[in-house]
Parts: sequence; structure tokens; C-alpha cells
Amino acid sequence: MDDASRWACLHPDLVRLIGWRVLAGDLLDYVRFRAVCPLWRSSTVCPLGRGLVDERFHPRLWVLLPEGRALFPGHSELHGYVRFFNLSTGLSVRARLPLFEDHRILDSVDGLVLLLQERDGAIRLLHPFTGDIAELPPLTTLRELGWTHHGHDCSFNDVPRGLCYHLWRQ
Repeated sequence: MDDASRWACLHPDLVRLIGWRVLAGDLLDYVRFRAVCPLWRSSTVCPLGRGLVDERFHPRLWVLLPEGRALFPGHSELHGYVRFFNLSTGLSVRARLPLFEDHRILDSVDGLVLLLQERDGAIRLLHPFTGDIAELPPLTTLRELGWTHHGHDCSFNDVPRGLCYHLWRQ
């Protein structure tokens, strides 16, 4: 038996434990770990569908970056492409996320992206690597609750950093 096949024959419980250790570092390392072989993939938890609710799958080390000429993510010239930067490794990844074509970014917390669809005020929390999305109450709900900012009705420009994320977590 060669060395490669020995790694593929690790006990599933051991693979699962190693996977959790890898995930404690970085989500993309965990995804790569799961891709090594079918046994490793089947022995570890898939992040799809868990990216928002399970904090272990949050891409904490990744931040959104503006593109060249200081174009913000969601700018029409970028055609839905965004760039993420890993604070630990310096790795940069450019990905196409169609939601950015008609949404504005309000905030990014713990690697998750808070989006506003300006047309109807819908607020969504997006996990940029799994594609998991949580629908949050529309921004108009803050007005209905009587929330004001400096004595004025709120608008999407007034939302304090992380407010919608914290409303969702409650």
C-alpha cells in the first residue's frame, strides 16, 4: 500500500476530528480538505446550508475589497464580480456573485455580507462562499418599529454597523 492510499484509508472519526481542526483555521482550507478524496468528503460536514447558522463555517478571515479605481463591490462596471482578501494568508480571490448586480452592500460581519436590494428594501445576509442566504425583515421594518437615527427616520445610509446582523442573530 503506498502512502497516498494510506491517507485515503484513515478512520472516518479521525478524518472528522482533523476536519474540525482545519476548519478552526479557515473555511477554504476546510473545503480543500474535503476535496482530497471521497472518504474525507463523506466523513466531514458539508458547509452548504450551514454557512449562516453555524459560526464554525463563517469566513472570518475574508474581507471584501474594492476593485481598481476604488470601485465598490456591486458597482455596475464590475458585472457582479467581487474580490475577497484573506487577512491571514494574503490570498486574494475574485468571484462572480450575481446578487451584487442589484444589491448594495451595507456591511460585512464575520465574513458574511449584509446586502440591501434598493428597489424593494429587502435585506439579505449572504455567505459569499457557500451561497447561503438569509432573508431579513426589510429596512422599512425599522421605521415601523419606531427606530430613528439622530431624531430622523432611518434610511439605508443611516444603519449602524452590524445592526441588521445583530437583529437577525436574536
